[in-house]
Amino acid sequence: MRAVLCPGQGAQKPGMLKAWSHHPCAAGLISALSDAVGLDLLASGTTAGAEQIRDTALAQPLLVATSLACAVGTGLASAPDGADGLLARGPTGGDQDVAAGHSLGSLTALALAGALTPAETVRLAAVRGRAMARCSAEHDGAMVALVAGDRAAVLAAVAAAGLTAANINGGNQIVASGSRARLDALIVPPGTRAVRLQVAGAFHSPAMAGACAELEEALAALPRRILRCGIVRDDDGVHEAAGSPVGPALSDLAERVTRPVRWDRVQRTLVDLGVTQVIELAPAGTLSGFARRDMPAVAVNPMSRPAPPPEPTRNRSAE
Repeated sequence: MRAVLCPGQGAQKPGMLKAWSHHPCAAGLISALSDAVGLDLLASGTTAGAEQIRDTALAQPLLVATSLACAVGTGLASAPDGADGLLARGPTGGDQDVAAGHSLGSLTALALAGALTPAETVRLAAVRGRAMARCSAEHDGAMVALVAGDRAAVLAAVAAAGLTAANINGGNQIVASGSRARLDALIVPPGTRAVRLQVAGAFHSPAMAGACAELEEALAALPRRILRCGIVRDDDGVHEAAGSPVGPALSDLAERVTRPVRWDRVQRTLVDLGVTQVIELAPAGTLSGFARRDMPAVAVNPMSRPAPPPEPTRNRSAE
């Protein structure tokens, strides 16, 4: 069994759409997604600088578009004409795949599972990004990754500083979220390294509560479809199987902007399901790193370039 992993905000990098911008199927999808959301995603994903794409309102639809373009450009999925139809399984997309997304990546995973069309996905990402950007402007917040050290000591330090353990990404990384003042006052335990994340707010903390109502309204307008492949939720690691109606993986997306991401539970579920290979969609790297460290028996494949075109077939009747 394979797992397709979908990265979230913080994974963005300048030029992340360049590799897909000339692929015939991916380029058409990027154009359709730009029209769907009213943004020039191609320009933002090929020429914009790091600070520009750090903007939450832009970063979220751009990241979703990049991952979807990657899925199409590598053959994991086949795009419909435009962006209003559901993705189909591509020639390299197995029927037994399971999808999991980290935070924002949960939207991409739902598109891969047939619960959202690409257009619905990027529009939902835009609503989510604008709502969370508004909350970020109202709260001077940020996020810091705490790498290595004793897990219990790190969690205790986060709590003592009045911060939220917003992401528990495995055995080696916990992300603290909250006000910049409290993050500055955080006493990092010995043996632990603190790294500021490239996000513009205190995500997955109570500071995002103001985004919930707008997201709930957007979610209420979406149809409830049947999952074409399994989904693993990023807040509790629960597996929703293929063939079942999409449940909390879609319906409580609004509430989950204030809940911690438990990627450690996601990885545990993937191992329990018998996953032998993980594929991370672009912009890949972060989730692949977690997998290599915490799932050493699983093959890891970060996608960074389109699949090569098929070999031309010879017309034997003309020989």
